[in-house]
Amino acid sequence: MTNDKRDSYSDSDLKEKDDSVKPEEPGFLDASFERRTMRYVDFRILPLLALLYSFALIDRVNLGAAYTAGMGVDLNLKKGARYSIVSCLYFVPYILLQLPGLLVLRKFGARNWLAFIVVAWGAVQLGMGFVPSWGWLILTRVLLGVLEVMKHS
Repeated sequence: MTNDKRDSYSDSDLKEKDDSVKPEEPGFLDASFERRTMRYVDFRILPLLALLYSFALIDRVNLGAAYTAGMGVDLNLKKGARYSIVSCLYFVPYILLQLPGLLVLRKFGARNWLAFIVVAWGAVQLGMGFVPSWGWLILTRVLLGVLEVMKHS
């Protein structure tokens, strides 16, 4: 017979519950801590994220509204398939950068990364209002696609 560690334990040792984490230790999660954390998430983080998603949705609709309001004539988007190119290039980085976005998020942390993305997204949105040609519009749309995927990470 082998001298196994399992053989040296009695049945009473196996039936004892694990007391390695006690309620007074900082790693212990109790019901009040969980309620406080969920309340924090519900009242502080979710409204901010809802506001960001609302702005992102408005941005997706605004390109079509700006086109019909005269941007197509001002930036010469009616020539060829320029409007379709501007619309489609938003989704290229959105698809390609899903995995790298998650890796960057882990490296910088959610707080720092989300703050950077919100400020950068706002700057690119503001810059989109002042583009002089359709090439610059493509650049801003691609940058918005990059920032959107990084925000969703």
